[in-house]
Amino acid sequence: MKIKFIAHVIQWRDKVNGNTYHSVSITRTDTGETIYVPFQYGYGWQYEHTTLEKLFEVGWIPKEYINRLYYYERENDYPIKYIMHTGTKRECIENGGAE
Repeated sequence: MKIKFIAHVIQWRDKVNGNTYHSVSITRTDTGETIYVPFQYGYGWQYEHTTLEKLFEVGWIPKEYINRLYYYERENDYPIKYIMHTGTKRECIENGGAE
């Protein structure tokens, strides 16, 4: 398995309202370039979908996967390594590229 992308995921749970949010910073291993998925609502494995959407949006996933993003990982030997953390709201916002 060759890792092409490392996705650093931070999740935060709003305990008062019971909502879960996440952000992702994605680094391409061959160039070191980083892109960001900003702070947004999503629970469970939603961060995987938003990561794949962002990779497609910037052209790091071929256009042939436009309507089948999840096939990209399976057909390419799972090239994305997800590193998951639970953090504060501030950490989650900063991880998504906010200054």
